[in-house]
Order: sequence, then structure tokens, then C-alpha cells
Amino acid sequence: MLPFLSMQAFSQQPEPVFSIIRQIHDFNWYEQQAKAWKQEIDRGTTDKMAWVYWFRANRMAEMFCSSKEWESKKGDYLASQDKIINQAEKAIPNSFELYFLKAHDKSAGNDTGAANIMKAQEIKPFDKLILPWLLNHYEFENDKANIELTCKKWFESNEMPQELLTTAYNNLISLDQNAILIVNGDNDTYPYWILQNVQKIRQDVLVLNVSLALIDSYRERLFKEDEIPLLKIKNDSDRVSQTLVKHIIKNIHDRSIYVSIFVDSDIYKDYETKMYLTGLSFKYSEKQFDNLAVIRNNVENKFMLDYLKQTFYNNYAQSVVNQMNTGYLAVFLKLYENYQLSGEILKARKLKELATTVAENSGNTEWLKYFEK
Repeated sequence: MLPFLSMQAFSQQPEPVFSIIRQIHDFNWYEQQAKAWKQEIDRGTTDKMAWVYWFRANRMAEMFCSSKEWESKKGDYLASQDKIINQAEKAIPNSFELYFLKAHDKSAGNDTGAANIMKAQEIKPFDKLILPWLLNHYEFENDKANIELTCKKWFESNEMPQELLTTAYNNLISLDQNAILIVNGDNDTYPYWILQNVQKIRQDVLVLNVSLALIDSYRERLFKEDEIPLLKIKNDSDRVSQTLVKHIIKNIHDRSIYVSIFVDSDIYKDYETKMYLTGLSFKYSEKQFDNLAVIRNNVENKFMLDYLKQTFYNNYAQSVVNQMNTGYLAVFLKLYENYQLSGEILKARKLKELATTVAENSGNTEWLKYFEK
């Protein structure tokens, strides 16, 4: 007879729930983790991170639902962010973890969020949990000394996957001098800032995050500093990102303008015919130019690509790294087609092998059909 097993033995074991910029799971996983961490809290755990993990599991689960579906699912362990924060305030008052959670409360305003992050910083200076928040705060404050220090702490913590740093490096070194690089998203911004501030790599490049640049005070200071004409944006517009890109293109004539391949093409759709793939970015140009020659030079002589072939360490952010690596597939395809046309069969075969590895690791195998032509 099998030994008796309680229902608890079959329950989902709690696992650390990282930000979506570090790990990607489906709704079911986040729902299970929300339940598991709520159970830990109900059992009286003294681990304050249980509140962070419960909060994150809920936050990520909500992202995978429509508003109507989420409302129907909320109950004991699937709860609103406000509800979790209110409960945490009673259970873990004045703690580092509570201040981190309270920084997410958008209804309280940006100033309150920044104040909570600084309270968390007083308790655990430069803890990896708050590094992105700290960097944003110091960016808004234009506190260059603390920007550099935060980037240094982030780099030294090994919390930023080296693959994301390498991707940022490959993009930066492929850009013209004094270029403007338009980016969006955490993994398409922070690695650049870390390289520029810690490794002093391509500090001449202005890395312009679209989301941050839509905040009036930040944009006005940044544009004034970089001698870009000021821009007033109507916040009720549904094309604010496009307005920003249009303003940059219309007013900058002495610097090359690039848009990261990871940026949604919708924000530059009005200029799509004038965007030329050069590597991990599209370069805006009024005149046609031989971008294939640029691609070839970047891939063959500038990019560090060995890490795409094989990794030899356990990286908890591998799912995110794999997705970021798909950014190489478009440029690999362009160069692969060029190799075939020029009769460089060996180079074409090796590039196809690398593209296959990237596509299979990321689950984007639909790309492989283009490499069969």
C-alpha cells in the first residue's frame, strides 16, 4: 500500500517569482505561484520576500488576462495589487520589502513612488531588487554621480545577464559617431546605460528611451542637454510615441538616428521606407545606401556572437535572453541571402546553423523556413 500523502504534498511548491524582464512564464505558472506564496503567508512565514513574490505572481498573471477575465478570477490568492499592498502594510510595516511594493502604487504618483524607493534604499542600499527603480530615479534627477554608482553596483552584482550586455555592446559599436539610438523596454535600455557608465563604451551615443522621454520634465531636460529642440506633447494623443520619433527625425540633421530592432515598428511606421536594417537597429536615411555592406561588416568584424552558440553556466534569466536573441534573426537572414547570391556557401551554411540555434532555443522556429530558400 502506498504511504498516505496529504493534499499539501501535491500543492504547488513556491518558487522565486522574478520580474518579467528576467523570466517569462505562462498564466498557469503565475497563478500557481500566487496560490503557493499566499499559502506560505497564511502559514505565518517570516520571509518578507514572500510578499514580493505573491505580489509579482499576481502582477504577471494579470498581464496575461483581459480586464474582464481578471476580474472574474480574483479571489483569495489572486488579488489586486492595492489589496496585497494594504495587507503587507499591516504584516511587514516599515520594511524594505513593503517600501518596494508601495513604489508600484501608481495612484500615489511618481513622487511618492520615488520616496518609497529611497526609503527602501536607506534600509538595503543598492539591493538588486531596487536597482532599476534607483536608476530611473537618478535619471529623472539628473544625478550623474549616482547614475554611475548605481550602474556600477548593478554590473558588480552580476544581476544583469552578460548576454544582454553583449547584445547592447554589439548594437552600440555598430552605430555612427554621436548617434541617437531610440529604444524602449527595460532590457533594451539598462544594459546600454551600464556599458556607457561602467565600461565607458560609446558614451557619445544618446540612448533615448521612448517611454521615459514621454515624461515632460525628463524630456525637456534631456533635449536641452543634447541641444535638441524642445517638444510639447499632448498627453491625450494616441500617437505620442510617433510624435516623439517624428520630432527627432524632423529636427536632427547632424546626427545619425537609429531605432532599436526591439522597438515596436508602429512608432516609426510613417518612415518605414526610409529605415534601413544595419544590425540590431534600423538607421533612418533620406538617401538609399548599401546597408548590406554595413550588415556584413558588423556581423563579420564587430559583433561578438560566440555566446549564441553555447552557454556554460546556469542563467535564471535564460528565457528572456533567448527571446532577446531573436533580434539577430532578421540581420542573419539578410546576410544569409547575400552570402547565397554571392556564392559564399560555407559562410551561408555557418550562419544558418547559428540562426537555427537561436530560433530553436527561443521557440521561434517559424524563422527557419526563410533559411531554406
